[in-house]
Amino acid sequence: MCFATLGAIGAGVSAISSIAGGFAQAGMANYQAQVASNNAIIARQKATYATEAGETQAQAESLKERARGASIKAAEASSNVDVNSGTALDLQQSQRELGELDTQTRMSNAALNAYGYRSEASDFEAQSNLYSSAATGDIAGGFLSGAGSLLGNAKSLSGIFSSAQSAGPDLNSADIVSAFG
Repeated sequence: MCFATLGAIGAGVSAISSIAGGFAQAGMANYQAQVASNNAIIARQKATYATEAGETQAQAESLKERARGASIKAAEASSNVDVNSGTALDLQQSQRELGELDTQTRMSNAALNAYGYRSEASDFEAQSNLYSSAATGDIAGGFLSGAGSLLGNAKSLSGIFSSAQSAGPDLNSADIVSAFG
């Protein structure tokens, strides 16, 4: 087998290796895109759960506050205080307002948690899109690298052919090495 044939085979192997490397990088990027996409799904689920948990906690707090209000009113009535006027009524109103504030605080906290998870989901979706774009670029890069390898080796091969034609049958390995130098 002549050196030119070996050079051509080497150029082909190098090009194929570059293309295969591009596909391998694309595979990794696609895997990372899918992981990020799955993380986005999980973050959206967490947002839903946070909202539902906050609603449940707020509802429980509201029920507790109603029970406290009823307790206050019952205690006032058992003390022979007019529960529908004056300080007794003011006390009941204050308790209702504080109870409503606690309930709203729980809802607000749940909404903030859910917002954080939705923001996280958006970040993961953006990351997934970037990885998907990178995968496309990796494949194109592999082909371009392979083409560059073929073209670069073509120049060296043309030098071998030129040396072989000019040297004729007296071509030796030093001539071939100098063609690549």
